[in-house]
Amino acid sequence: LKNRISIRRSSTARARWHSMVALPLESAIRPVVNDYFRGRDAFDTVKAVALGVLLLRLLRKLRRIATREGLRSYFLGIVLPYVKMLPPVKKELEKEAQKVRDSLRPTMCKDLTQPRDTLPEKGLAKQDLCKLMEERHELDTKYWKDGKVTGSIYSGEQEHMEFIGEVYKKWAYTNPLHPGIHPSVRQMDAEVVQMVVNMYNGGPDACGSFTTGGTESILMSMKAYRDWGKAEKGITDPNIVICDTAHAAFDKGGQYFGIFVKHCRAVPGSQEIDIRHLKSLIDSNTVAIVGSACQYASGCIDPIEEMAQIALKNKIGLHVDCCLGGFLVPFMDKAGFPLKPFDFRVKGVTTISCDPHKYGFAPKGCSVVMFSEKRLRHYMYSFITDWTGGIYATMGILGSRPGGPVAATWASMMKHGEEGYVATTKLIVGATKRAGDAVKAIPELQLLGRTDVCVVAFTTTPASGLNIYSLGDCMKARTGWDMATLQNPPGIHMAFTMPTAKNIDTFIADLRSSVKALKEDVKGEFAGGNAGIYGTVASIPPALVQESVKVYLDTVMEATAL
Repeated sequence: LKNRISIRRSSTARARWHSMVALPLESAIRPVVNDYFRGRDAFDTVKAVALGVLLLRLLRKLRRIATREGLRSYFLGIVLPYVKMLPPVKKELEKEAQKVRDSLRPTMCKDLTQPRDTLPEKGLAKQDLCKLMEERHELDTKYWKDGKVTGSIYSGEQEHMEFIGEVYKKWAYTNPLHPGIHPSVRQMDAEVVQMVVNMYNGGPDACGSFTTGGTESILMSMKAYRDWGKAEKGITDPNIVICDTAHAAFDKGGQYFGIFVKHCRAVPGSQEIDIRHLKSLIDSNTVAIVGSACQYASGCIDPIEEMAQIALKNKIGLHVDCCLGGFLVPFMDKAGFPLKPFDFRVKGVTTISCDPHKYGFAPKGCSVVMFSEKRLRHYMYSFITDWTGGIYATMGILGSRPGGPVAATWASMMKHGEEGYVATTKLIVGATKRAGDAVKAIPELQLLGRTDVCVVAFTTTPASGLNIYSLGDCMKARTGWDMATLQNPPGIHMAFTMPTAKNIDTFIADLRSSVKALKEDVKGEFAGGNAGIYGTVASIPPALVQESVKVYLDTVMEATAL
């Protein structure tokens, strides 16, 4: 019925526009065009029309470029590939790439154990394999067990991790793609999704899907919005609007699915999305807008209720990215840190992403994407009904999926329960607030964003004369704290977890002493490192930065030290 009413209204609007605008405009233009072409040669007429069409197409393309990447970036994108092929430039790029590779290899390869790139002629004995795997396991533990790494390891509790490992191995060879063969995995898959939907106050028609991580959850929501826009609004050139502070996975989804991603400014200071700028970026091809609860970089929560009103007014979707704070924000009210509504309680929120593999303390490879109604979830599905191998249908990107993460996520949620998650939320959010207060008390530092949930982000004040990247390097070199590096604006952050939250007193003391040490660093001991890297990055075109990133990714995948 709603669709019929909508169609009837749109038909009436079209008829009104035709009578009030189109017909008068046609009446005015017709005599001018007829006078221009009267007595002209037929070929000239066709040529003029063809040139006019080509000119209009060119102007349309230029307008599209100007409103997207910009003319400068567009033409640089055309010219730079040819410039890079010039022998002197190519030689210099290869030289720089080798420098990057040589600087990365010592770090990447320093912990290699019995490297190999071919199968052994005969299988290794079990006891030898176990010895090697134990050695490698120790290597993958030593860099985080002192509780000084941002994010990454969210539980760190040995007993919990061993329990989850025991559960995982029992379902390691199961596959949710085959629910008839693995009925318990199907049950746990559905139960995890429904429990998370209920955590986010989903209504009776709210639903979701288990994915392999926050990126896939974000990608699948974008795929759903793209297909929804095409099917229900006739949009063939879709765009979404995100804040500059939104997760990079949205830009990745734009690359994958051909969706133009518009970037909205962040409010200086709070770093939350600029509502006025957001409104100005929405157009007839916008299928969704995006808010974060909380943002990865600065930790603040966007004004979801205001964004929902904008989404409703424009009849578009609103995705709330809760990947980072997914198992914190639903429990913050009960933990003593009240929040404004951000979930399905807010009319206009249509999709949410949440990662149990962070503060839900499940193993990596676990996320849930939620939908306010099943009808929207249908646009996420992929199905091929005429394949020779039979009807093929999947919810997400993967076909076969490991059952181990599903069972382990279910077990972790059952083990903690609401009471357990309220307790961990109290510890982690409490530590974050204390860290924020400590930053405010240091004259040389200032917060970036707000400590709304689990992230404290900060930079140095202009008056201090200190470089924030040098401070990050100083913290790591002197005290072992491995913090995340931010840019645009420059900063560093700590995403507090169970191990780091228990270390909050040490963090505060080490931060104070590192600021003091950096002020006294007259030799410039910490002037290189990230300070040098990000200083260089800011001064060269993105296309050249990408060349170094390619080298990094290639080096990560080197099996042996070359």
